[in-house]
Amino acid sequence: MECRRDTNRHKEDAIIIYFYPPNKEYTMIKDVKIYAVYNSKGEHALRVKIQTSSNNFFSATIPSGTSKGRNEANDIGMKKLLDVFPKVRQNIIGLDENDWVTADEIIEQTDNSKNYANIGISLALGISLAIAKASTGNELWRLRGARERYRFPFPLGNVIGGGSHGGATAWQEFLTLPYKAKTPMEATQTNYEVWKVVGEELKKGGWLISRNIENAWTSKLDDLATLDFLSSIAEDFGVKLGIDFAASSFWNGKEYVYKSLRKKLSPEKQIDAIARVAEVYDLYYLEDPLHEEDFAGFAELNSRLHGRLVVGDDLFCTNSERVAKGIQTKSANAAIIKPNQYGTLYQVSRVIRLMKKNGMMPVVSHRSGETEDDWLSDLALAWDSPIIKIGNLGPDIPKHSRFAELWFDIANKQMASLPSWDRPIEKEKTEKIEELKEKPGKIETEEETDETPGVF
Repeated sequence: MECRRDTNRHKEDAIIIYFYPPNKEYTMIKDVKIYAVYNSKGEHALRVKIQTSSNNFFSATIPSGTSKGRNEANDIGMKKLLDVFPKVRQNIIGLDENDWVTADEIIEQTDNSKNYANIGISLALGISLAIAKASTGNELWRLRGARERYRFPFPLGNVIGGGSHGGATAWQEFLTLPYKAKTPMEATQTNYEVWKVVGEELKKGGWLISRNIENAWTSKLDDLATLDFLSSIAEDFGVKLGIDFAASSFWNGKEYVYKSLRKKLSPEKQIDAIARVAEVYDLYYLEDPLHEEDFAGFAELNSRLHGRLVVGDDLFCTNSERVAKGIQTKSANAAIIKPNQYGTLYQVSRVIRLMKKNGMMPVVSHRSGETEDDWLSDLALAWDSPIIKIGNLGPDIPKHSRFAELWFDIANKQMASLPSWDRPIEKEKTEKIEELKEKPGKIETEEETDETPGVF
């Protein structure tokens, strides 16, 4: 396969590889079409399809989120999208299908706003992905060219849901990471087995409510009881626990409101509580433990939680300016990457390069309103993301299957490397927390709990 390098474009960025298969003539984009399809929530999702001059077709479907950060890129309604699409289409037709970087720049210039307010992020990213698929022959994992070794990410699976996704907890997702898995198939199977056992045990205990939009179980257990319940199961399966707190969703501007625990915590108390939770339950992964503008609070927590992943999602929104601020303030050591929070593939690639250059781990993530398109798996591999946050069932099954397919297709591969630590859950402290569980109907004030050791 012949290729050429663009050494003039954005010299501060990684070298871009353009693919030119042997004897392939120059081909251009002949047509662009858009379709209103459906995501896993039954809502409209945008599908973009391009046709090349060699009459090949490449498409991409864009998901949507439920809990969105205030700093995400804009999306626009279908009516406005239909109004702006003819101009966008006109600017894309005739471009070299192999030059996805130039196409991305033209998309950005066509919009001519800071956050895709004019053409919408779904259209921008959909065209970007479709052209990148054309450029790589539907093999997006080759986006950065040939590498010595490809590292497959570990799937971070959602087993119990809460917060805006339903259930009794303020915290939004209780997650498992099968960090001992030797293959993507073993990792997927482990997460599924954990998910299945969790459902069975919740049902036996009379705590099960239902399944939510991400196919995670919802229960009647409060935040701490959920962790107590999950800890022994995680130990049995040899997986690490993580939590997406989605703290902005229960922040009222002054305090963090825990309805099930009947408590309100100040920012300082929230930091202490999260640090204690991480210690007691040996949490590996802590996403959005504070609200989306608290860079200073994140920094304090990050400095206290050595050897764990403090992850920003709403804090960063895959936005280069916010990531740069996070690097400067040392607010996190990892960040969620959701391409439709920010821009085109080239824009997101530059954010990831900035993160890696400064020692921050990218965690590629799905959205709650997912589609069955599997492009996220390819990108996780292309971007060398050690963790991919995807569901155990539903529309994310094709993403797991894509990893299985690529594992057999790629010769030089291994599972990703993760920061490694193996501390046992502190059973004695867990028992002390059990003693602190409030009596039904009792509301403890902050003053009453000030001198009490424990999580809350």
